[in-house]
Amino acid sequence: MERNFFTNLPSEITTDILSRLPLRSIALSKCVCKSWLNLLDFDDFKFKTPPALALLQQTNSTRCSIFEFEDEDGADLEIHDLHYIPLTHFEIRDENSEILVGMAANGLLFIHSQGGFPQIPLFICNPITRQYIELWCPEEYIVDDDDDDDDDVHIMLSYGFGMSKISGQYKVLCNYIDASSDSYRHVYTLGTGTWRLVEAGAVSGLGTCSPGYFVFNGILHWVGGEDDLAHTLWVCGFDLENECFDIFSPPPPPSVDGRGSQTRELSTLMDCLCYSYTWEDDIVIWLMKEYQVEESWTNLYKISRNGFDLDWDFASDWKYMGVKPIRLFKDGDVLMLLDQKKLIYYSNKTKTIQQVGMLNDATAQNYVSAMIFTPSLFSFKNFVFENVISF
Repeated sequence: MERNFFTNLPSEITTDILSRLPLRSIALSKCVCKSWLNLLDFDDFKFKTPPALALLQQTNSTRCSIFEFEDEDGADLEIHDLHYIPLTHFEIRDENSEILVGMAANGLLFIHSQGGFPQIPLFICNPITRQYIELWCPEEYIVDDDDDDDDDVHIMLSYGFGMSKISGQYKVLCNYIDASSDSYRHVYTLGTGTWRLVEAGAVSGLGTCSPGYFVFNGILHWVGGEDDLAHTLWVCGFDLENECFDIFSPPPPPSVDGRGSQTRELSTLMDCLCYSYTWEDDIVIWLMKEYQVEESWTNLYKISRNGFDLDWDFASDWKYMGVKPIRLFKDGDVLMLLDQKKLIYYSNKTKTIQQVGMLNDATAQNYVSAMIFTPSLFSFKNFVFENVISF
């Protein structure tokens, strides 16, 4: 009888071989035998899959698509449409017809309504294992108006999501600031089943001026502003490990009066915190070369929009549009999301901006969230206080 030497390999060698397979092959490998299934479902299993692109596209429902970046070594990056390989997708049907946006952190996606409405659930999902958990905002944020029609007064919320750097806990931050500038912050640690109130500290009284949150180095970041004549802005941070808030200054404003662009985005490029906006005819991208050292802000790009055709009605409002850098390629090209509608890239070779055609003209008036997503086989099975749903 022919011997199957592969089944007799030491487990560490089998693990190393499987970890080097493409993600599609890993998914198929789970069906080979029970021992491989157990190995691949084990939380400590790490595979060497490069970061992917996650898109949440709003049409009649919210469609989430994951694309792999084709290896750019030696590739002609002038044609970006050829370098995104569909990996998986799924749809979220929202009965409230609200815009859903997302954040990515260590293999999980956090999806919530853009307006933060309490009547719309929050989703934490793994698109690769096709599992998700449904959460609801803290009960304190739904105010009963004491009438008989059961029509509660709902407030607007904002959310952040990420993983703490040391303990590896996934946490959701729920942020609410009322009309009198009183601040309320609740934190939900995945697996506990409860929200906890935390002190606002350094960010007390600051309004939220950015369209979303961004996690970098285990810290949630957003742009906050003071209600003063100078329109003072701060980059706000929430350390997911010690649950403390901090603030530091953004790059110098683009105008003398300090007002600058109305929409600012935070992301990461070159392993640095990135701060970006549009102003007049330019896309301006800053990097913080040394974290929380304000003197290390460096202007990486000032990209002119000249030659780029904005084919929608409010093109004249360019300076009020947000621009979010997503990925910096090896040749200096930058993939970006413009105004939550257009996936564009800057060609460092031609010094021009072009639209990525994977979002065609039919979707031009719909909203899009785009982010770097690192695929993982992380399972929710250890969270006994969560209702884990497969899809």
